[in-house]
Amino acid sequence: MEKIIKTILLAMIPSILTIFFLIEYFPYTGLGRILSVPITVFLNIVILLITILITRKIKPRVYKNLYWITVILITVLVTIIMHPQEGSPSVLNQMRELIFTHTSNE
Repeated sequence: MEKIIKTILLAMIPSILTIFFLIEYFPYTGLGRILSVPITVFLNIVILLITILITRKIKPRVYKNLYWITVILITVLVTIIMHPQEGSPSVLNQMRELIFTHTSNE
């Protein structure tokens, strides 16, 4: 049980850092943040628990590592998608505009 808790805590680090990043750089959330942060954390924990159950049955370590990398990236994406924006486009749209407008001008 202790190993499961450590695994979940370690796997949650990228999502928690993403939440802090989103709160810092996309602060205009209104009251949506009060609901979205706990729901996002809960959803990510559920995803990680399911991953633990699935990876127990996978034998080759390489496949386990690939699976974990994929799942951690998915939890970060879920964190970004779930972050609300009150008056602006979604965070994903803002990031896409930021990335693609700067690369196309150069």
